[in-house]
Parts: sequence; C-alpha cells; structure tokens
Amino acid sequence: MAASANHDATTAIVLCGGSGSRLDGQDKPLMMLDQKRLVDWICERLEPQVSEIVISCSRNVGIYESLHHPLAIDKELNLGPLAGLTESFAHVQTEWAFTTPGDTPFIAEDIVSRLRTDAETRGVAVPTVNGVRQNLCLLIDAEHREQLVEFHLRGGNAVKYWLDDIGVQATDLSAIEDSFLNVNTHEDLATARSLVASN
Repeated sequence: MAASANHDATTAIVLCGGSGSRLDGQDKPLMMLDQKRLVDWICERLEPQVSEIVISCSRNVGIYESLHHPLAIDKELNLGPLAGLTESFAHVQTEWAFTTPGDTPFIAEDIVSRLRTDAETRGVAVPTVNGVRQNLCLLIDAEHREQLVEFHLRGGNAVKYWLDDIGVQATDLSAIEDSFLNVNTHEDLATARSLVASN
C-alpha cells in the first residue's frame, strides 16, 4: 500500500515555465502582488503542507535559485507544462507530488488535505471548480507519475488529455474557488489585488 499523502510523503512542484504571452511576456510567477512575488505567495502556502518544493522554470534561473528550493530547469523553452512536469518528476523522491501553476497566489493552505482522500483512493486527484477541471493542480502518486511521463514520451502534449484517457473523477472544490485564480491577464492581476485588499 502506498504511503499516505501526508506532509513527509509529499513534494510540491510549482510550474514557473510559462511564456506569459497574455502579460506582455512577463515571467508571471515573478510579478508583484502586495509587495510579494506570486511565487512567494505560493511557496509560503505550500511549505507547511509538504516536505519539499521543486520549482520548474525555464528563464530567470538566478532569481528562482534565490528561493532556496530545488530547481527543475526546462531543457527547451515553450514546450508546455507537461514537459515541465516530466522534468520535475525526476526530482521527486517522495511517494506523492502535488503540482500547481506558478500563477495561483491564493492556492489553499490546506489543498493537499482536501485532495488526499480521493488521491489515496485513485492514485491521482484533480480539482474541479464550477464544472471546470483544474488540470495542472494534481495530487499524484509515483505510479501515476510514471504513467504521465510515458504518455508524454509517446507524444501526449497536455495533461488534460491524459486525465481524459484515464477517466479520472475530479474532486469538487468549488467552495474555495479563489484558490484557483490564475493570473493570466492584467484583469486577473487587478482581481488578485482586489482580493488582497479585501482580506
């Protein structure tokens, strides 16, 4: 039986390799929100939940090194998040990995525990929010990580297609919708600033 997806058995992967095309090419995880970078918000929320955080990145490597977390550096630019996950999985020594995009500053401070029951039953858990599956937010065991890597090596180019293939039943986390706000546009950044100001 696989280890429980608790703190000591779980590594987080923060995907910071995007091109930021809808934000003028900015490295989104390094954008500022209330005097902290988006990636700082994420790491602060994840650190109490996991044993280690791996940062997947493709540029500004020196800045990401300053976070003092292991880096998984994309070998080529703009290959998409599945390539970043494949590279990052090689750095994971724990049974479980939790993955999230690097532009989700409000990721829940209990996200791993919210996904744990379904992950331990199915080997992988993915949230859905108001009917929209959050494909890059996974709690996934070692066996399913291997399956996802094989899918990618066979030519699969998106996590969502792998999730479709295995017929995963998503976990409804609509109650914490703000946790999955992706800062993809200037409007999203304005929304994030409003949320910070209201709390």
